[in-house]
Amino acid sequence: MAASTIRNLLLCVCILAKPTRGTVTFHMNNFIDVLEELETHLAASSMLAVIELLQELGDCASDDFHRYVLGRPSAPELNLPSQAKEQKSLIRLLMKHEVGPSTENGVVLVPDGTTVALCPLISGLEAGLKRNRDVPLPDVKEVVDHFESLTLKDGVSSSTVDNLYSATIAKDLGLAFFEFQENKTQTAMGPDGCWDDVSMPRVFTLLGDPSPVTNAFVNGALDGIILGHYISEGSKVRTPRRISTLGSKVGTPSRISTLLKDYYNNDGVAADMTLRSNFRRKNFLKITSLEKLEKTVKISLILYRTIMNISFPGSEDKEEGNLASNAVQEFHQFFLECPAIIPRCMWGARPFKGTPTLLTLPLEFLYIHHTYEPSRPCTTFPACSADMRSMQQFHQKDRGWSDIGYSFVVGSDGYLYEGRGWYWLGAHTRGHNTRGYGVSFIGNYTATLPEAFSLELVRDNFQKCAVRGGKLISTFSIQGHRQVVATSCPGDALFAEIKTWNRFKET
Repeated sequence: MAASTIRNLLLCVCILAKPTRGTVTFHMNNFIDVLEELETHLAASSMLAVIELLQELGDCASDDFHRYVLGRPSAPELNLPSQAKEQKSLIRLLMKHEVGPSTENGVVLVPDGTTVALCPLISGLEAGLKRNRDVPLPDVKEVVDHFESLTLKDGVSSSTVDNLYSATIAKDLGLAFFEFQENKTQTAMGPDGCWDDVSMPRVFTLLGDPSPVTNAFVNGALDGIILGHYISEGSKVRTPRRISTLGSKVGTPSRISTLLKDYYNNDGVAADMTLRSNFRRKNFLKITSLEKLEKTVKISLILYRTIMNISFPGSEDKEEGNLASNAVQEFHQFFLECPAIIPRCMWGARPFKGTPTLLTLPLEFLYIHHTYEPSRPCTTFPACSADMRSMQQFHQKDRGWSDIGYSFVVGSDGYLYEGRGWYWLGAHTRGHNTRGYGVSFIGNYTATLPEAFSLELVRDNFQKCAVRGGKLISTFSIQGHRQVVATSCPGDALFAEIKTWNRFKET
């Protein structure tokens, strides 16, 4: 992109006078505002030009590996005037991904209550816009042609790598498991984190030991892959689009900002309510072959050490194959197949009164409840969070309990909400709290059922995750609240439904 275009563009992006971490609000809608400014002042340019500019200004995917797989062999010279440096600083503040000992930067809160790293998201969009996702693996000469300063130590087989996966998750997943294997990190994936203020998010604090592949990074990568796939599939029958001032109701939106608005703000891409961030794990599995992902992790590791001219201990082909296999298996079992859970600090939980009693794991039972009150299903993060706070207040103030009684609560927004969680003794099923988890669906399910995807989260994802994580025994049983306590809970309709589940146990 011409330096004059960049100068003119940045002079117009007047969001903050002097952006600093203390003055920037790290929310996806604020990032979309920045993106809309770029699109407005580059109306004659392609969507791809805007994305590539963002990558350069945000210092994302700028190493030789990403330049190769994304087809950007050289960076434009950014001879920026002094007036534009502050705007460049703003974009870099929003996008530059860094994981520290306790905090994570380059991430934004999205409307569904989860957090997303922008770099892998934008890399996925770039790969999708490039249309031809299968990038040939280079021989020595081809690599040197692209990166004249590199000296390659290893040849790479003549094959291809899918840049949509390689540039977003594959290489980083492989490297994260390699570092864990070499005892350089305490964990291979995760953790999640919490914002200092959901209404004005500025500092994102991690909830555990850091890894290079945090939950926010994975969320961004999955979203980038889903949207990149959507764009690349749609572009097969379309000519490359220029930016227009109008978004489209169906098909690929003509602005990236429109695509992100639809995906993150509850409308769904192309008016498809299932194609939004709330369902990223399920949608990723729909379009992803785990066998292909494993191959891409392995090839990406080989390509990375080749292009970057580095070596890993024990980096023979067989070892990298084993590492890729283990990484994808763990990623699938402990992330993709587990339900996404909104932590207490995100829905605004008050502190536990007193000291929690720890459960003795694994447990034998899963007890199903409905809240009855609130009686209406919640379909958004703000609504579900408000319901959680209301229930906690009722349980603590009116009933005199230490905390909200349930272990987990199921919203109609695609998420579970952490109550007392995996480790704290609950107050959900009198006389049986030490034996099982209490999971409650928000709403009154006397005559109607929860959404199918909400039922699936508990019936399939929660159960698998709990058994694999050592929280439930492999022979656990499911019961309704009414089976062990004199109550109509979990409602006639929901009770009839859980009676069809494999693990249901009659009394």
